[in-house]
Amino acid sequence: MKKAFVSVIAIIIVFSSCKEKNSSALLTNVTGKSGEVVLVIDPDHWSSEVGKEFRKKLSQEHPALPQSEPMFDLVHIPYEAFTNIFKTHRNIIIAKVDNNLHEPKMIVQKDLWAKPQIIVSVMAQNDSALASVIREKGDILVDRILKMELERYNKNYKKYEQMGIADRLGQKFGVRLTIPKGYTLDVDTTDFVWIESRGRGDVVQGILVYSYDKPEVELTSDYLFAKRTQFTKKFIPGPTEGSYMAVETEAATFRREIEVNEIDVVELRSLWKIENDFMGGPFISFSFIDKNNKVINIDGFVFAPQFDKRDYLRQVEAILNSVQIPVNESAN
Repeated sequence: MKKAFVSVIAIIIVFSSCKEKNSSALLTNVTGKSGEVVLVIDPDHWSSEVGKEFRKKLSQEHPALPQSEPMFDLVHIPYEAFTNIFKTHRNIIIAKVDNNLHEPKMIVQKDLWAKPQIIVSVMAQNDSALASVIREKGDILVDRILKMELERYNKNYKKYEQMGIADRLGQKFGVRLTIPKGYTLDVDTTDFVWIESRGRGDVVQGILVYSYDKPEVELTSDYLFAKRTQFTKKFIPGPTEGSYMAVETEAATFRREIEVNEIDVVELRSLWKIENDFMGGPFISFSFIDKNNKVINIDGFVFAPQFDKRDYLRQVEAILNSVQIPVNESAN
């Protein structure tokens, strides 16, 4: 009976800008840390099945990191504490029970109290229906917030774009990435480019772009990983003689097929290591076939031995998500 009820739930996803363009320009910038989500919820619901479902979705383990980190840092506050100081937060979820509703609703709004902001209101007619809608549609919630996080990074990158590197990638591979200032071109060969940014301590964020002829075989995860190691063994040496970057074959792999800016992409997430040494970290790669029957690989990796990796990886993920095939390239 419960299953049947859930299957007919109608979820409304509404993207709305509640301000005109002129008034939106007057909004303050969002507050809060990257990856943080404020959940406005009644204390009774937080300690019930409703809160459990929110935690299961929003605090689930981020895939393919060397240490356990949550997808988001969840901060729950009761309604009476939801004052102006919280209304400017970057990511807000408002959960409520409304006895007048006939079916659950999920309403997504942008730039209501600040910019660039996302507010998701999740409503249902009773407690069990609210828990059910989070359980069944929580992935939509996670996806909307994650996309907004990546959009924020990308908008900032466009303001401070390293045009020379972007142009070079267009010339070599027929693709364009938004590369922010702070990245340098470390290796530039016929079919391989290594772009790198160094931050505090030993933090390194790298972008690899490489290509090869489309093989006769299927682009399995093992095949794509083997090709990655083939390139990194040749072009990314480690700190000791005979050491080089490779895929950690014992690590769990996350794979999915997605569309990014109208490009059909194979997304892979896993861990890299330095063969014959002790360095390592997470990486994410996009692979797709271009009009010339070449496999184009765009890879972002992180080395941050003293810090959590999630947000560093999300920053390079935003660069990967900026990939485009320029119109003049696709038209040729």
